[in-house]
Amino acid sequence: MRNLQRHLFLLILILFPFFFNATTIPFELIDGKIVVSVNIKNIPHNFIFDSGAFTIVSSELKGQLNEKKSKIIFEGVDANNAKSKMEVFSTDHFQISDLTIKDVNFSFADISWMSGRACKKISGIFGANMMKDKVWRIDFKTKTINVFEKSQELSNNFAAVSFSQENFTGVPKINVKIRNHNIDFIFDTGSGMGFTINEKSYNQIKDKDFLTFEGLLSQSLNSIVKGQRQVDLMEVELGNTKLGDQIIDSSSDSPNLIGTKFIENYLVDLDFINKKIILGKAEKTPEYNSFGIAVAPVDNSLVIVNKLEIPQLSELHLTDKIIRINDTDTVKMNLEKFCKIKELFEKNSSITIENDSHKKFTLEKTNVLKYLN
Repeated sequence: MRNLQRHLFLLILILFPFFFNATTIPFELIDGKIVVSVNIKNIPHNFIFDSGAFTIVSSELKGQLNEKKSKIIFEGVDANNAKSKMEVFSTDHFQISDLTIKDVNFSFADISWMSGRACKKISGIFGANMMKDKVWRIDFKTKTINVFEKSQELSNNFAAVSFSQENFTGVPKINVKIRNHNIDFIFDTGSGMGFTINEKSYNQIKDKDFLTFEGLLSQSLNSIVKGQRQVDLMEVELGNTKLGDQIIDSSSDSPNLIGTKFIENYLVDLDFINKKIILGKAEKTPEYNSFGIAVAPVDNSLVIVNKLEIPQLSELHLTDKIIRINDTDTVKMNLEKFCKIKELFEKNSSITIENDSHKKFTLEKTNVLKYLN
């Protein structure tokens, strides 16, 4: 009996790491951004899970992390290619689920605009430098991230590619072939798009069939980008695996990014141990569902800030003021009312808008990629 108990005990010790080596982190998907809860001194804070960035903490939390100032000055470049210099601090006071992450470098910044866009208080960016030495399995089907201390077998392994990293930030970079052109990308879980390519690269691979969006294109840590961007479907090859047609959109001069509009179609292992990105077989095909317009509060009014250039929307224009959406009055806009409007856009497949000329338009949410055919 004693020998049997001893053998059972040894067996449990051997198998223990396989049963208990994962931390599960639930997340919300807000505007294509993965939002997780990070505990700072047992108080939960919402952070954007962003493999394309260095860790950033809201300036409002200064003094609450027992932070230590280093001699490092971080010279950052945001998603719109705007440069900035920030002081670097370190702390041992980050906890996500039951995982404590120690010796984290980060910078403080004013990120209040993120909360307004998300309609949720955002306190920081969970950057790539917090992901080192672990495997982060991102599952959009269950909206969870599983964290492993060792590399894992991924069921339905479909494609894999090695990545390099930026020296200080740890941001992963991979090479992707699009229409037989090799292009370097940042694997960016903080981007809500598919494959975002700078204008120079896009001009090398574009054809005559694409969609055009005009207006406010993006906002990031230090900049806002306005203008036009093109959206297309192009054949993509990752490693030696052809992924079929994927959503490609152009930008002005930002770094090339791979975002959640692509990542959400796969089970993804972001392996910072072996420096690999592994994709499970695709759960669905790429879609770009939209009403064709985006609205935002400007000077207490609700205005159209982005629009798809198609004949069906020709009577709507950038900067048009919207005074009603369905039964909701939008004349005097504030953040609370805007968040209700945002919810209407997310939950409805059809909306009726009225502009300040009292003309009404009924818009249907649809996969706008169909206009490419």
